[in-house]
Amino acid sequence: MNVNNIPLLQVNRFSPDKYYDGKQALPKEIGELKLLCQRARNKIVYYDWDLSFVKDTLASRPDNFGKDEIQVIFNLNHQINWQIDGGREKVSMAPGEVCVFRNKNYETSMSYESDIKFQFKSLQMETDYFEYLLSSYFPKEKIEQCKLLFLTHVTKTGITKDMYKILSEIDSAEKFHEYRGIFVEAKMIELVAMVLYGISYNHTEINPISQNDKDESRQSQIVASKNDLSQLESLRCRIQFNPAKVYKASELARSLSMSESKLTRLFRQVYGIPLHRYVQDQRLERAAALITEGEVNISEAAIKSGYTNMSHFAKEFQKKFGVTPKKFSKMG
Repeated sequence: MNVNNIPLLQVNRFSPDKYYDGKQALPKEIGELKLLCQRARNKIVYYDWDLSFVKDTLASRPDNFGKDEIQVIFNLNHQINWQIDGGREKVSMAPGEVCVFRNKNYETSMSYESDIKFQFKSLQMETDYFEYLLSSYFPKEKIEQCKLLFLTHVTKTGITKDMYKILSEIDSAEKFHEYRGIFVEAKMIELVAMVLYGISYNHTEINPISQNDKDESRQSQIVASKNDLSQLESLRCRIQFNPAKVYKASELARSLSMSESKLTRLFRQVYGIPLHRYVQDQRLERAAALITEGEVNISEAAIKSGYTNMSHFAKEFQKKFGVTPKKFSKMG
């Protein structure tokens, strides 16, 4: 794509705070944006991006709203090309890569091809807080090495299976109810640590699990490519956002050009849970959220979450949450 021949979208005042959780939408003639956000008390912000444009677009922003912050971007499904500080640094991110860069109130721009759904996630924190983390956990000589590595230019590494797992855990943190805040905060720091470790030690490839590790069926683990993990994460997002849909492993495998056995084994390997169990968990969590909101009754919540057998739903709900749906609905 030649960026000189595509329209320029000026996002001078495009602040994620205006768009996350559906607060504001992109004009339909430009494209679509679904943006979710989670904030931790420790000043780290987590964004889940899902966007597409009607035409090839160069999205440009002249500054970072006066902020000096560290941005960690996980590219999930399609090549992203961007420029930093008016082109001083040009970055190409392949699917399955994560990069860290210091946005010192720079002008930035990203080029997007039309009719492609781009999915990526990001962590953002003030540079002062990032330096606080370094000073809290590293000796002085290591701190200076880290600053030179992470605060002066863009660095990249591969998204490992452990990183994918933590991203999934953050996305599903609602299940921890009142403990959600502390869980998310801990996972965000854990994720930052994994990214820094991967870059520092040049771990750019996905690390396969040892052949000695065996699942319940005693089958050996699969070595996953970056493309496999990208497709897997896209599938997980689909399930998370629409758990009521029917997900047949055989059909999903065909759509991903995988064998059914590879899909099911790989999903369990990456996320630590069988595919069918993940679907059920997401359905139950959706039902619990609907019951908590109080706008539908228990039967309606079950149906909207993909259940048609009420006795089966009640049994699975109690197994997961420790109480019946009726008792859960009465818990303030």
